[in-house]
Amino acid sequence: MKGLTDYITQSAWSDILTVNYVLVDDSYKQINPVLHPKRKFAPNGTPEFSDSEVITIAMFAETIFGGDEDKTLHFIRQYHLDMFPNLLDNSRFNRRRHKLTQVMEAIREHLRDRWRATHPLDEEEAHLRLVDSAPISICTYTRGSRCRSIPLDWREEWFGVCTSKKSKFFGPRCHVTTTLDQMIDTWLLAPGSYDDRKPMAALLENRQGLGVIGDKGYVSQELAQRLWEEGEHLLLALKKDNQKEQWPTGIQKILGYLRHRVETTFSVLSTVFNFERPKSRSLSGLINRTTTKILAHTVSFFLAEILSSQLSN
Repeated sequence: MKGLTDYITQSAWSDILTVNYVLVDDSYKQINPVLHPKRKFAPNGTPEFSDSEVITIAMFAETIFGGDEDKTLHFIRQYHLDMFPNLLDNSRFNRRRHKLTQVMEAIREHLRDRWRATHPLDEEEAHLRLVDSAPISICTYTRGSRCRSIPLDWREEWFGVCTSKKSKFFGPRCHVTTTLDQMIDTWLLAPGSYDDRKPMAALLENRQGLGVIGDKGYVSQELAQRLWEEGEHLLLALKKDNQKEQWPTGIQKILGYLRHRVETTFSVLSTVFNFERPKSRSLSGLINRTTTKILAHTVSFFLAEILSSQLSN
């Protein structure tokens, strides 16, 4: 989406922090309380430095500082301690953040649904999804066999090949579906060696009657049949050149045009949120940082609308 992250350079960072916090805190109060971390020692179960503040700063780190948590906390202490007077030390902040992965995903889903309620798509577009995947590199390919972030028994599955970039990587692939306005609907992480078609059923779980547009890597009669039987989904994959049955020229062109929108989503994630380099040291850290980046991408839709309207006034 053009201008989705222009607010980063055009708005005061204090305004970004404020809007982030309000959006996160409002959603935090709406999600299932069962997801809230249990507090053994905090008075009344509420810590002085709230979960919403932790998530706000974590998102700020991914948006402004490329995921560098230490640099972000140093910046907050030096310039915005008045906004976060009970800021935790770096180690405690990181531990608190790791406990909030499920909470952040629940907040993202709440904000996704809130955005869709106020920005509905046309009836035809509402039932379409774009699907794609992107590699996330944990370390270099040659060091993968010694990477302690992934348990030894699992490592072989995490060696992957990215054909579009003609490169190899060690890490997971992030598989996403997006709506036509490029907001992420569902996502998951799978080992890098997995074929794009393997996680599709899980990606569309709890969805019904969608038309799913993908590239040539999703061509599979078996997968198309399974998706239809499980959720009445229609798989609309671009045809390979050697296939006997081809889409009409006009349809193939339209599908290709629409599919590029999900590539734009990954482009924003990589360019702005450093998506392909998570800077994590553990598998739980990788999942947490990926969750934070995708939440920050979703919140950007709100920030672009709210902050751009302030600038125009």
